[in-house]
Amino acid sequence: MLIVFVFNALLALCAAYAFARGGAPEKVVAVAFIASAAASYAAIPAHGRFHGLELGLLLIDAGLLAVLIAVALWANRFWPIWIASLQLFALLVHIAKAYQQDVLPIVYFAVISRIAYPMLAMLVIGTACHFQRVRRYGADPDWSDRVI
Repeated sequence: MLIVFVFNALLALCAAYAFARGGAPEKVVAVAFIASAAASYAAIPAHGRFHGLELGLLLIDAGLLAVLIAVALWANRFWPIWIASLQLFALLVHIAKAYQQDVLPIVYFAVISRIAYPMLAMLVIGTACHFQRVRRYGADPDWSDRVI
């Protein structure tokens, strides 16, 4: 399927960029994206896709949200808040599907799969901003010292 190939290629490029130019938060998010994508491919059933609640994908998305919230809380960056909010939206789509079963399967699939593209874009933008700060100031602290 072409859409899977395109997404995997974009994910690989964005993750490689995060590893090459990013700090620890960018690398953590890149690893989380790769792990959740791999787990999602394993969790999608071969038949009857998205006709009901996809519990496996819901659990994967909840785990990814937990990682993204942790990064947003401790990273010395602003962009993880936006990525975590988009992931929360994806999780809410699963909850909406559980509540309202007659949501069309294509709508359910489209919303939870397409939300990843702006998340990848935010990772690239965050990585570019980190790299610019390192070049300009010589350093960019990764994690905040505040205690939550």
